[in-house]
Amino acid sequence: MQAQPAVRTALGASLALWAMMSPGRAQDLEPIPAPDPSPKVSVRAATRLLDQATFGAAPGAVYGVQRLGMESWIETQFSAPESPISDAPADVTNLTTVQQEFFYNAMNGGDQLRQRVAFALSKIWVVSGARFNDPAAIVPYLRVLQKHAFGNYYDLMSEITLNPAMGRYLDMANNVKPNPALGRSANENYARELLQLFTIGTYELNPDGSRRMDGQGRPIQAYGQPEIVGFARAFTGWTYPPVPGQASGARNPVRYDGPMVPFAANHDTGEKMLLGGTLLPAGQSPEKDLAGALSNVFHHPNVGPFIGKQLIQQLVTSNPSPEYVSRVASAFADNGQGVRGDMRAVIRAVLLDPEARMYDDSPPPEAHRYGHLREPVLLVTGLLRRLGAGVPRDNNLAGYARNLDQNVYFPPTVFSYFAPGYEIPGAGALGPEFQLLSPSRAIARLNFLNQLFFSTPGGGTPLDLSAFTAAAREPEALVRLVNQVLMAGAMTAELRQAILQAVNATTDSQLRAKTALYLAAASGAFQVVQ
Repeated sequence: MQAQPAVRTALGASLALWAMMSPGRAQDLEPIPAPDPSPKVSVRAATRLLDQATFGAAPGAVYGVQRLGMESWIETQFSAPESPISDAPADVTNLTTVQQEFFYNAMNGGDQLRQRVAFALSKIWVVSGARFNDPAAIVPYLRVLQKHAFGNYYDLMSEITLNPAMGRYLDMANNVKPNPALGRSANENYARELLQLFTIGTYELNPDGSRRMDGQGRPIQAYGQPEIVGFARAFTGWTYPPVPGQASGARNPVRYDGPMVPFAANHDTGEKMLLGGTLLPAGQSPEKDLAGALSNVFHHPNVGPFIGKQLIQQLVTSNPSPEYVSRVASAFADNGQGVRGDMRAVIRAVLLDPEARMYDDSPPPEAHRYGHLREPVLLVTGLLRRLGAGVPRDNNLAGYARNLDQNVYFPPTVFSYFAPGYEIPGAGALGPEFQLLSPSRAIARLNFLNQLFFSTPGGGTPLDLSAFTAAAREPEALVRLVNQVLMAGAMTAELRQAILQAVNATTDSQLRAKTALYLAAASGAFQVVQ
């Protein structure tokens, strides 16, 4: 990395601050004038909500939350029109345009909450371009996630199970009944991952997400091989949708336009064992077995705490308390009107929980394990949205994220880009996004910032830093502005002093502005969402 001279003077201090999970203390907060004489929430509180619920706290969005209040802002987001997910041009055979549209919508779309939740779901219900780099496959899958982000989890389970991209990725498409004479068993891939990753996890859970133990203090397995076999057999007999105008057959060719369809002769009609000793009766159709199997999973008590904790981790904090998980799981179990799996109720519970909001008025105590590292996508969008960057459709933001080890829509395995149970080595705390932060990727993050501020963003993403350059005539005013825009007033005294020292090393206003922004964006106060 070729850092500028003024940057090098404070880079060591900045990296040390980055390593701290807590960026500041209450006495370090700097007051920021509100745009509304009677805002419903503070700038810091609005910024925190937007960092949790959107792709970044753009200034206009901050003002919107202040005017509406958090509850009303969330309800407004529930009714916001969906950003489109377009079909790729006919001559495009890779995911480049799909990635470009993802970042365009993330930067410009009005349905920020829906997009953020759909992105979180894509990291749970994984399909990857690493298996098939084909927009015809990925676009319909993404539309399912976006459609059901505010719907019911059972409907998401049902539609994604029959999505052809998922069917191909985990081999449910053309999964036929066992034939002992041929040594053929039902394919278990989708059944296994549905249970392990998409719904209940491998161990029985208490409502607060902790593992249930047997009399000898050992965790209780949520299922075993017999249940996997039962679900695999229940999921037999489905194939790709037929070509329009042609009859459906036993093994239709690969096609992604529409849900998979049944072919009854390929379905196992025997009795099947599911979770909790439930038996699917013999003689049922593919449709009835599918519905029965999904209902059996959906009503398992693990789903609420297992999925609820992951959504908390994706949106708010890597290490939620058991009580926080329990409250979200309760919202999953019953939305207050007797409905299970209502995603709107779950999202409200995640974002409005007292634990999500308890640091709205002051940062967490020093060394408190709260918040989460910005994953590469959210680092890129969170910074650019704060700075008001213009992002066109033919942008290159996917390249930035890819260089930071998060290639959008190309998770390397079904376990996604990083694991929700990843523990930071030596820290005794979960930090899923830290799984991507190798030493080389840490330097890559700084290189990204260096290119952004000292070179050119490229990809048609211009930055207008004129306001910072104007403020740079007075270093204290520049640091106040950077603090306001990037950190909502939560810059620590130590970081403020480090930036002032670097800024005062030059009289060039442009270099001062770029240096201040670089150091602030490289610090723990920005890199870790608190």
